[in-house]
Amino acid sequence: MIMKNDALKKEIIDWLVHIALAIVITLVIINYIGQFTMVKGNSMLPTLKDNNILVIEKLTLRYGQIKQGDIVVVKIPDLLGKGKTYAVKRVIATEGQRVEIKDGKVYVDGQMLDENYTSGGDTFATGEFSDMVVPENCIYVLGDNRLPGASKDSRTFGPIDESKIAGRVIFRIFPFTEIGKVE
Repeated sequence: MIMKNDALKKEIIDWLVHIALAIVITLVIINYIGQFTMVKGNSMLPTLKDNNILVIEKLTLRYGQIKQGDIVVVKIPDLLGKGKTYAVKRVIATEGQRVEIKDGKVYVDGQMLDENYTSGGDTFATGEFSDMVVPENCIYVLGDNRLPGASKDSRTFGPIDESKIAGRVIFRIFPFTEIGKVE
């Protein structure tokens, strides 16, 4: 009888160690390497659609540099409203770059961007965020859907501190018909 109890205790301890190890590994991966996220809304049309499931990586935040053209997930609940916490946006400019939106076009450091990834049409902005130099440790982001009112982005709330970046989008896993690297 004592042998059975000892074997049972050993089996339970073995299971608990494996479960704890799995939890620790999962937390390390989610916090430092990457995770899944889901697109909510249409601000990134046509590149990303509502309910697309994406893989975001976090290593670039620690060991690399976010650059112009990257698609990022930013945690900005105070800027989004309506109970939203995260937004998926394209980095248009990084610190020290001058962004100017005029005549329906986006210019960075005086060069008009070739934005073949947008929903078409013109990009409009007025006010203080339509012509500015991106502050230190900040990024200027826009949604790919440039139709009026379709994307709440840096045209509305200005540049975003890099500390608000949750990760860089690298891969779409759903829908399966569109699986692949996100450009």
